[in-house]
Amino acid sequence: MATFRVPIMDASVKPDGSGDAFFEPYSVKATNDFFDYLVAVFNDTGAKDSIHGKFPVPGDYVGSPKFIVRWTSTATSGNFQIDVDYRSVAVGESLDQATAQEALTVTDVAPGTTDLMQEAELAATAGNFTANDLCQWILSRDGATEASGIAAAVTVHELLFEYADA
Repeated sequence: MATFRVPIMDASVKPDGSGDAFFEPYSVKATNDFFDYLVAVFNDTGAKDSIHGKFPVPGDYVGSPKFIVRWTSTATSGNFQIDVDYRSVAVGESLDQATAQEALTVTDVAPGTTDLMQEAELAATAGNFTANDLCQWILSRDGATEASGIAAAVTVHELLFEYADA
């Protein structure tokens, strides 16, 4: 059995309407702009700000699902509360749902140095996914419940779906 990581933050991802979660070139946040690509930015607010997306569950999916968030900040202290809500939908099921199938939360600590990449894992329930389902997801920074929150924007470089195959 092998483990795979699939990037799921792509061109179809959309921010909520708050204006505090958005996409911009990394060169806007970075001191050096040699590597320039779009990142998701979550401003420091007292609200829950989100980005929304979807991905196909890989055809060789067996289990051990995790959402992996690779992020950084210019802040060197405080906490980042990460929420991932998702619903995995099979052919013949409704895509128009009002609730998540599962809500995941983890709190990660700011890097001790500016712009160090951090990686947070959120383990999901294996039985909620089936190969070739369409998974709808929402990634949020929850400033409303972020104890000792990071007093700066958080930059998300990658959202990955990790799973095991047969």
